[in-house]
Amino acid sequence: MRNSRLINIRHISIKEYGFLFFVLTAFNVLSIWIYRLLENSGLLETSKYLALGLIIAYIIFSALLVTVGVIVTRYKTWILPIKKLKMAAREITKGDFSVRVTSLRKDGRRNIVDVLFDDFNTMTEELSNANINMQNLVTEKTEKVIKLQNAILKTMFDLTEFRDNITGGHTERTQNGVRILLDEIIKNGLFTDTIKDWDKYLVLMSTQLHDIGKIAIKDQILRKPGKLTDDEFDEMKKHTDLGFDIIKRIKVNLGESDILKQAKIFALTHHEKWDGSGYPKGLKGYEIPLEGRIMAIADVYDALVSERPYKKAIPHEEAVKIILEGKHIQFDPLLIDLFVGVSERFR
Repeated sequence: MRNSRLINIRHISIKEYGFLFFVLTAFNVLSIWIYRLLENSGLLETSKYLALGLIIAYIIFSALLVTVGVIVTRYKTWILPIKKLKMAAREITKGDFSVRVTSLRKDGRRNIVDVLFDDFNTMTEELSNANINMQNLVTEKTEKVIKLQNAILKTMFDLTEFRDNITGGHTERTQNGVRILLDEIIKNGLFTDTIKDWDKYLVLMSTQLHDIGKIAIKDQILRKPGKLTDDEFDEMKKHTDLGFDIIKRIKVNLGESDILKQAKIFALTHHEKWDGSGYPKGLKGYEIPLEGRIMAIADVYDALVSERPYKKAIPHEEAVKIILEGKHIQFDPLLIDLFVGVSERFR
């Protein structure tokens, strides 16, 4: 019963029964005294109606007094305890398993109500223990599911890096770029309606799958040491839709999660352009989800400053200049303004 909230029930005591008996006795004595007084005065002999009235009044008042006494006794003995028990049960249904009921009889005696209270408190204690065990079990299962999800996502991320090893480290660098821009968005109070429900940690984890669709691209295209032909580039562009479909399949097996929900958006929209000339949907302006608009900047910057088989890496300053030229064309102008102030942190 430790740390339990008590609901005290006070039954009618022997003293209360004694008080009721005393009142009835006093009333009887008073009635007899009044009767003798009237009898000695001769009024009862001259008025039979007065005598009859007194008898009727005595009977009515006695019956009323006994009725009140019975009602009070019944209320304190049964009705009040049942009400308190009902209140305690209602608290339990609300999830408060600390509630207990207890009887504080002054005479120290117990009756059937006290036995009922004991059974109720025992049941509540067992419910409390079962609830704690259930919470511990749920927590343990949840932790296992989260670890499994993270392991699967990490495996998919590693697979993407392995298939596209010519851009090794690309995922971590773009994740860092998204982190920098997201910090600035929060700092400047931008897009609050969009990001109010975002969990930053989960958002950054989801960025790791933005290029997951590349695992379905043929090696001769993905690892081609030269510039892609138009047909090959059309095939490469399919990695956005493929990534979206792959993550949907993962979601079927793992269930809905914020990581997968936003990973789908990153995968599908990170090659959309502000002027609508991007792919795969040709979205324009704010039709492009914020995730895709942020990743577009981080993705292009890393592509520019990284060496590829078909191109040399360019200096940071030149990459920043090229990205600034894409303001209002390829990139969200508000995000470009943020990028200008933090571009040195992209190095």
